Amino acid sequence: MGRFVLSLVGLLVSAVDMLLPILISISIDTAVSTNPSVDDIGYTPIADAKHIILVVLIWTVVILTVKVGIFFISRYTIHLVGRKVTFDLRNRIYKKLMVLPDSFFGKMKTGEIMNRSSSDVMTIMRLISFGSVVMPNSIMRAVIALVVMFSISWELTLSIIFFLPLILIIENMLGKRVHKYFLRIQHYFDGVSNRVQENLSGARTIKSYAQENPESERFEDLMEGYVETYKPINRVFAAWWPLLSFVIWIPIIGIIWFGGYLHMKGFITIGALSAFYVYVIMLIWPMIGMGWIIDLYQRAKVSIGRIWEILKVNPSIKSPPNPYNPVEVNGEIEFESATLKYGNSSSVINELNLSIPKGQVLGIVGPVGAGKSSFTKLLIRTWDVSKGSVKIDGVDVRDWDLNKLRSSIGYIPQDSFLFSSNIYENISFIKPTATKEEIIEAAKKVQLHKEIEGFKNGYETVVGERGVTLSGGQRQRVAIARAVLADPPIMIFDDPLSAVDTSTESAIIDAVRPALKDRTAVIIAHRVSIMTLCDRIIVLKEGEIIEDGTHEELTKLGGYYSELVEKQKLQTEIEKRSKGKNNNA
Repeated sequence: MGRFVLSLVGLLVSAVDMLLPILISISIDTAVSTNPSVDDIGYTPIADAKHIILVVLIWTVVILTVKVGIFFISRYTIHLVGRKVTFDLRNRIYKKLMVLPDSFFGKMKTGEIMNRSSSDVMTIMRLISFGSVVMPNSIMRAVIALVVMFSISWELTLSIIFFLPLILIIENMLGKRVHKYFLRIQHYFDGVSNRVQENLSGARTIKSYAQENPESERFEDLMEGYVETYKPINRVFAAWWPLLSFVIWIPIIGIIWFGGYLHMKGFITIGALSAFYVYVIMLIWPMIGMGWIIDLYQRAKVSIGRIWEILKVNPSIKSPPNPYNPVEVNGEIEFESATLKYGNSSSVINELNLSIPKGQVLGIVGPVGAGKSSFTKLLIRTWDVSKGSVKIDGVDVRDWDLNKLRSSIGYIPQDSFLFSSNIYENISFIKPTATKEEIIEAAKKVQLHKEIEGFKNGYETVVGERGVTLSGGQRQRVAIARAVLADPPIMIFDDPLSAVDTSTESAIIDAVRPALKDRTAVIIAHRVSIMTLCDRIIVLKEGEIIEDGTHEELTKLGGYYSELVEKQKLQTEIEKRSKGKNNNA
């Protein structure tokens, strides 16, 4: 705030150049009055005239020097203020995005969020950096100019003052059009940003299907549409300046005609008339500056509304006023008539009752859409139950401190996300204070240490975006090592074998096995090979438990799980025979 006030005061002080037309008037009238032929208005000796003109010149240089210096400092300071506002606004957006629920990201795409966090924030910054400079400066200059113009000649001032509101009327009319068109442009650019983000994320898929040229053509079509969307606002700006220029020249022509008449009648000196002309120019440019501010304001108004759509969202999932925050977590889990609906859809979890005691490893299998991943969302509370409750250690997860709840659960999602940094930073992400020894120990537990040592740069190996330089099994084990490092009392594995082939299965299973020791765990999988690690297995179908028992019990039951075991045995046998034929060949 202090910087803003300082810069504002500096900009107001920089208006000292409004004295220059008066100095011009004195200089011209002094020079004219040294001619004896115009002695009617008083004669000034040449020596005195030279002195006066020299003093005027010195003051002109001093005023311009002060103006340039103060203006530089003020502009520099106000730009710092603009950057600080940008910094704070982006931080607010980022912090808000970190606490918003999954449902929000289902409505607003990544490219759209990025556009609002970059382009829209910059639009607001331009209004603050330039608008806060031009607005007060323009108002003060206009007031000073009008006061001095009235003191010089009220008749001449009244003859041109009626044209000034016309400038503001034109600017306001065109500014409203800018608002409408700029909103359309920003929404269209959201689509462009989404397309770029999706194509960059899916670059490997695009290349694998040889779709580079078709995608380039689609993007070219998209950009042609962007150009077409921009045309209306270009027409507004094409009309803006010619209209203003026309209106501006009307009072100037009036000064030349009516001012000349007043001078010939002896009502105004040539110096005063010259000063009046300069003041008109000084008055017109603030009016044009106001037009520029109107344009910036209309754009910023659109951007503020778009950013507010993010900031105004009240996260539905957050810690209660007095959250439960235990020192130690045992890991007992209980679902009591838990029901989950996404919007108006049917229940994906339906009246689920389940108790998982401390230290038990629960396996969950079932067909696609059975509610397996939704089960984990309720547990880590990225979604809340529509009815019923989910409890940990006898306390409803909605009563827990959200950070404490999630830090007590090591979650390895189906699509393990890795950051485009090195292996060391990816494993230590969940515990930045971890020592190198702790990280190596975590990697050893998941059977990854030797493979990392085999890399040229070891733990400093950069994995690339989303871990592109690692195999599916290596990415999965890095994610498991990350969870093991945190040492949470509860672990959730959401289909850890989904991204690996059968030859990598055993490595993943060997990585999961030590992570289960002395922990309550939930393993979701389509492959039954990892279910041998579980103390108990449930089969979900349409959000309900249809089978419950150990691996051996469910295999003998002859139901869904038994059929799944037989199918995967057959699949494994086929793969072995196929591999044997290839080796013989």
